[in-house]
Formats: sequence, structure tokens, C-alpha cells
Amino acid sequence: MRTLVPLLAVGSLACVDYAVTRSQQLDVWTQPERDGEVDILWVLDNSGSMSEEHESLTTHAEAFTGTLSAAELEFRLGLVSTDPADAGLLLAPVLDESSSALTETFVVAVTEAGIAGDREEEGFTAALAGADEARVPEFARSGADLQVVIYSDEDDASSLEVADFLAELDGVRSGEVTVNTIVGDAPAGCASTVAAADAGLRYHEARERSGGVRESICTTDMDAVLQRLGNAVIGLNASFTLSELPLLNTLEVQVDDVVIPRRDTDGWRYSGLDNSILFDGWAIPRPGAKIQAAYFDWTGGPLPDTGAAE
Repeated sequence: MRTLVPLLAVGSLACVDYAVTRSQQLDVWTQPERDGEVDILWVLDNSGSMSEEHESLTTHAEAFTGTLSAAELEFRLGLVSTDPADAGLLLAPVLDESSSALTETFVVAVTEAGIAGDREEEGFTAALAGADEARVPEFARSGADLQVVIYSDEDDASSLEVADFLAELDGVRSGEVTVNTIVGDAPAGCASTVAAADAGLRYHEARERSGGVRESICTTDMDAVLQRLGNAVIGLNASFTLSELPLLNTLEVQVDDVVIPRRDTDGWRYSGLDNSILFDGWAIPRPGAKIQAAYFDWTGGPLPDTGAAE
């Protein structure tokens, strides 16, 4: 929705008149609601190089499990390892929306997975086994949506082609299948004070093909990563792309007619990388919420030729 407000017209040195117009813009979205059930399958690398990465995950697990607990969603949460010898073996009891110790059980499962797993990590093999109702009936439901989360500092070492892996996942599921990644950055991997990882190129390809969330295992803000991931698997969008480039000092954001403050924590911020507003924490709109962004942008174009002499 745009309202054009002409501001000025000036003659240039090249004798071309130019109009600058201030345009009032209103973008409106509705936060989607996830329908039906979802199975969330964590594929956890438990090889010898994962000590620091396991510590990071267990320290910040509440950012993920708390997001699940706060959602009105029927879910099952299961964890498997990348060790091919343990394909289809759950690392902990299946968790769901009624679990009273969601965070604690998740942390215990990651801790007890250890780092003695095979160094040839087969994340694709593990995901296929864990997602198959015939193999893991206590967790997998063929009719539920499937959200796979790969957590690894190395790439998949299975013999499966990425396209074949995704086709086999689709073959055991009638619901939507999405692969999300917390792995080494493409194209060359990553390193930080908390982790180091090779590039998970095959994992990245599976994520890109399935439309999942991409995060770096080398992040120093794992709370934010796990919260974004939690929002994604329960079907909440935290990012909304604007239709025009805004004048930032005019940008006002509302959720259900309540003005949301512009701040990094429990508010919103603007991302110039993709011209979007990004919500954080408690400010992320609930399912069904109406989101509005009102702002001015600047557009320009030549004035119409009136036939007047220069």
C-alpha cells in the first residue's frame, strides 16, 4: 500500500528535470500456524572432535527446548548419533509436549552420547533410520512433518547422493520434510573460540534443497542459533522481507496493533543484507499474529516532458 508525496523538482546542470518522491509504505504479514504433528530428529555427531561443540550445545540447550515448551504444538523430539553402527538407535527416551524435564533429558542425552563414535560420520544414514516408522516406531510417525537437525563439525561420509537421501526421506514420510543444519560454514569451514569445523557441504546442499535453516556450529552466540532453530521447527517466522528500501528513522513495526521496540533483545532490528526486519526473543510474533511495518522510502524519476523551453 503506497501513498506518493511529491517533494521537489529541480533542474539539473544537464537540463534534465528530476522528481524526488517520498513514498509511504505499509507492509502486512500474518504469522503462519503449523498444522498437525511434527517429529524433530536431532542427528548428533558423537565423534572424537566434538567435545567443545557438545559443551556449547548442552550449555545453551534451554534456548531450543524452551521454545518448544512454549509452543502449542504436538511434537516428538528424538536424538540419534552419526555413528553408522548405531543407526536407528535413540540416544534418549522420546520427548514430547507433555515431557516435564525436556531440557534436562535433552542435555543428558547429548552428554551420554559421548565422543567415542565412528570418525566416519554418516548423518544421512542416521537420519534415514531415525525417520523411518518401521525402524523406530516409538518416535517416527510417517504422517507427521519431519524436521531434521544436523549437528556436526564434519561433512556426511555416507555413500548416499544428496538427492537420493532426500528422496528416501520423502519415501518414508507423507508430511513435509525439512533438513536444518548447524555445521561448518561453506565453502571452507570455520573456527572460533568455541569450535572448529570442516565445511558441511553435503549437509548444506540437503538443507538448501529442502528449504531448511542454516546455522554455523562455530557461532559464539549459540543461544540465538538455537532459538532461531526452535522457531523454525515449530513453524514461526522471525524474519519478514520489506517490499521497499526504508528510511530507517521512519520505520515502525507493530504486532497485533502493539508497537514493538527496535532493539536487539526482545525486539526487532533491520537487516540490510536482505532488506528485512528480524524479531528476537519474546517479540517474535505468535502463530496467527498480524505484523505491520509502516515506513517511508525514497523513489525518483524524470519529470514528464511539458514541452517548455529549456
